[in-house]
Amino acid sequence: MKGNTFFHKKYCLFWIVIIFCIIFASGCKGGGVAQKDQSGPAGEQAVVFSGNGMVKETRMTMKEMLEVPEARYEHVYSAINNWPTKKKYAARGVKLAALLEAAGLKDEARCLTVKGKDGFEWSFTREQLLGTKRYYFPGVLAGDPAGAEPVEPIIAYEYLENSDNLSEARADDLCLIVPQANVNEQTNYAFVKGVGEIVAAVEDPGRWPVAAVFPPEGKIAGGDTVKLQHKDLGLVKMYYTLDGSTPTENSTLYNPSTYQPELNKPIRIDQDTTIKVLVKGFGKHDSDIAEFHYQVRQGG
Repeated sequence: MKGNTFFHKKYCLFWIVIIFCIIFASGCKGGGVAQKDQSGPAGEQAVVFSGNGMVKETRMTMKEMLEVPEARYEHVYSAINNWPTKKKYAARGVKLAALLEAAGLKDEARCLTVKGKDGFEWSFTREQLLGTKRYYFPGVLAGDPAGAEPVEPIIAYEYLENSDNLSEARADDLCLIVPQANVNEQTNYAFVKGVGEIVAAVEDPGRWPVAAVFPPEGKIAGGDTVKLQHKDLGLVKMYYTLDGSTPTENSTLYNPSTYQPELNKPIRIDQDTTIKVLVKGFGKHDSDIAEFHYQVRQGG
């Protein structure tokens, strides 16, 4: 029995030594599941840049994107979705502008469509994505624009929703993150996860159609309300004024929510009023300003 026990102990010791040597050799070569590639995220994620707005179709792997000079970027982002819910993202990625330049974006390109692997996509005018100053608003949760920090649109490979701590960012599918142009701008709905292709087009995307109203302009009873309408209500935001001034993205927002209709409040008319409406949305240029004139019926 002692002989057999001694033999088994030697046999086990032999295999322990062999396994230790294999693990040690793998570690020296940089292999093994636990070995993290410090150059960037694991896996062979890639993006195809295509369309007549590119010099040629180009496929860039994550490794190649990370090698684009001065493309790496990390920051906390503020965002608002269409619910609307305010939040922050800790994100690490590569600057979209640097990637497009490296891939051969033409000067005459006018529209960019970012496509996800699940079929979800969103379009932007070149000006909206590359020519508009965008920011991180530390006070977004309170709607406070103070302390705004300029940030870049990125293709993120590490990020975490509802976090303002970059150390918490984790590897995930490539995601387009679009910063806010103002503290109230809703951009989160246009984030594209699983980015696989960016299509650049030279064709002008045109303007959004103007808003409509119900009831039609004209005579109205004092205290009645007017609803703003648009055929692309889920894609656009309507900003209006009642004092005769020209509306901007800082004017009163008519439709803050796609999912809570009760937040989209009709406009009460108590005196002769001119409603001016601006329609804005990603993918097309701003609409012309629409004007609607209402006169309160005397004794009505």
